[in-house]
Amino acid sequence: MANYRYFLSIQTLLPDNYRNNRDFIDNMKTLQEEGFDGVELNIRDPFSIDPADLKSFLGDFGLQLAMFASGATAKGMGLSLASTDEKQRSESVRQSIAFLEFASRFGAGVIAGFLKGPREHRSPENREKLRQSVSELAPHALRLKTPLLLEAINRFESPLGNSLDDTFDLIGKAANPYTWILPDTWHMNIEETSMAGAMMKHREHFGSFHLSENNRFFPGYGALDFKQIIEVLDACGYTGKLAIEGNIKKSFREDVQHSMRFLKPLLEK
Repeated sequence: MANYRYFLSIQTLLPDNYRNNRDFIDNMKTLQEEGFDGVELNIRDPFSIDPADLKSFLGDFGLQLAMFASGATAKGMGLSLASTDEKQRSESVRQSIAFLEFASRFGAGVIAGFLKGPREHRSPENREKLRQSVSELAPHALRLKTPLLLEAINRFESPLGNSLDDTFDLIGKAANPYTWILPDTWHMNIEETSMAGAMMKHREHFGSFHLSENNRFFPGYGALDFKQIIEVLDACGYTGKLAIEGNIKKSFREDVQHSMRFLKPLLEK
């Protein structure tokens, strides 16, 4: 956290041949120039990645892997922690343990967003299966000292765990220092009656926080009051990580530069 009051990262997709992907290399240079601390990476096949090589590659830009975002992997492998098909659910838990082990090599965490389950897995039985899966994964997160982050995703994209309350309820008795919820301002803008109230209520339950506009672009391209949001985090005594997530409006470089012109005064020490 050399540049800002919070460890700052951004979520992006890791290309298969990342060392020779000029666009990705340029993107990492942009993050280095703007003083980012890390990246959250969506990795289609994490088991094809050499952790030492990826760590070295990111280190060349002064970056760390902050989180393994499992969305692309979950979709590609057909995983669902909420499945009522026990074979699918057990395999999803098994793979999630492997994700935690992978992330532990970096001191990172695992984001379970779409890993929770697809849209059709919305029944009360699916909800109980998801709760069961989280209870099975929580001891492994604790053992590895690697956070498992259950992301609160809006109702139009995910059937389970929409608000912060709803998502924390899915963790229930499985809560421990490494089993968290993950707030995201875009999803919260849809689901929460009071974003500030939800943040304050659950201030002990998250260690990473996503910044995304109401239109799903990077901060500075929409209508959300990020000054107020950061002030609420400060009032919570929050010391965890921040990550920008969103769609590209112009180009990665232009959007990052625009967003940081907007965010820097809010995040500087």
